Amino acid sequence: MRVIVNTSPLIALDRIRRLDLLRQLFGQVVRPQSVLDEVEAGRARTLDPQTLFHAAWIATEPDPPEMVLRKELGAGETAALALAVKTGADLIVLDDLQARLVAAGLGLKITGTAGVILAAHQAGFEPDLSKALQDLLAAGFHLSPQLLRHLKAV
Repeated sequence: MRVIVNTSPLIALDRIRRLDLLRQLFGQVVRPQSVLDEVEAGRARTLDPQTLFHAAWIATEPDPPEMVLRKELGAGETAALALAVKTGADLIVLDDLQARLVAAGLGLKITGTAGVILAAHQAGFEPDLSKALQDLLAAGFHLSPQLLRHLKAV
């Protein structure tokens, strides 16, 4: 399974010490160079730099040369979308609403940070879904009230 990941899920999962859920669920994830650059820019806020920057299960690939920057998206989001399309990714992990709308328009299968946590819970890798969601909120991650209600009802 080829999974492309954007900056925000990497940072959010790192902040709540659940970055390894990506490895447990997918084995390996791929980030484009622009995503690594964005993560690097926020290095001071990184809790687990060894894993976030050097884990063998997080591959970094060059940004597709033909990617077209979109004014409503950042470089990492644009690169992740372009790489997902170019390589026929099975899944893209991103949180930004505009990026998700573009991904849907491109026919990509999408999940976000909360979706990763839910999938990990359903697979038995995250025993306490409520605690993980509370940790996300405490780390400053935004979850809409509707999404929070939906996740708690699962």
